[in-house]
Amino acid sequence: MRLNPGVYNGPAYVVSQERIAPNCLRMRLAAPVRGPVAAGTFAHLLCDEEATDPLLRRPFSFWDVEPQEGAWTNLDIVYTVVGKGTEILARKKPLDTVGFLGPVGRGFTVNPRRNLYVFVAGGVGIVPFYHFARQLKASGSRAKILLLFGARNESMLYGIDDFVAAGVESRAATDDGSRGRKGLVTDLLVETLKGLDPKRTMIYTCGPDRMNDRVVRIARERGLPCEVSMERRMGCALGACGACVTKVVDGDDWRYSRICWEGPTYDSDKLVLE
Repeated sequence: MRLNPGVYNGPAYVVSQERIAPNCLRMRLAAPVRGPVAAGTFAHLLCDEEATDPLLRRPFSFWDVEPQEGAWTNLDIVYTVVGKGTEILARKKPLDTVGFLGPVGRGFTVNPRRNLYVFVAGGVGIVPFYHFARQLKASGSRAKILLLFGARNESMLYGIDDFVAAGVESRAATDDGSRGRKGLVTDLLVETLKGLDPKRTMIYTCGPDRMNDRVVRIARERGLPCEVSMERRMGCALGACGACVTKVVDGDDWRYSRICWEGPTYDSDKLVLE
């Protein structure tokens, strides 16, 4: 399958790494990516170009993207250390390289008929929303952005204060009540929607499947438009292997959609919930 002209496939250099939580790091990469990078698209990284274990690449959403005049583009990813691949990434130092394929996938879209955007994030599902918020503000959009972020505890609210500093109203829900509302972020969403104008509101969600499904049901019950960004393990990120699929509406029936190629962001009306 042919790559889109704007997709770069080659080495990217590590510029810096910063630990932003006990088990979470922000890595800045430099790569010759040209043109705008849509929020919600991702990079498929080969953590160690010399090794065969781990063999497969890992998908990472972009936290932020900064084009440089006359130089390569800076692309930030945020990740948690959960296995061999991310352990390798966590040991990377400036001028080390990773295999880079991206930007890949379909990102978020702007709904011109809505001017109140509610971002619902769970865990590392927060990552694409910072880039999206920055893009919206840079475009001169007058849409108000409200972030609802759910995590187990305050230490896992990755980068939430960066949103606050960027002028995004942010509310948290934690399992233990260490910050914000105690409980699920979907309960916070239901509570928040009571005070919002449904004719102005658009929902975007990214996080675990159970959270995304609940957000979609909440949006459908209220007739609200919603976009869903899905988290999946991916084998190739080129739509060839069929390892990452989800059910979508196809006429009067359904079919499997390749998340890496047709997603990871979907209009919630197209999704078939289990």
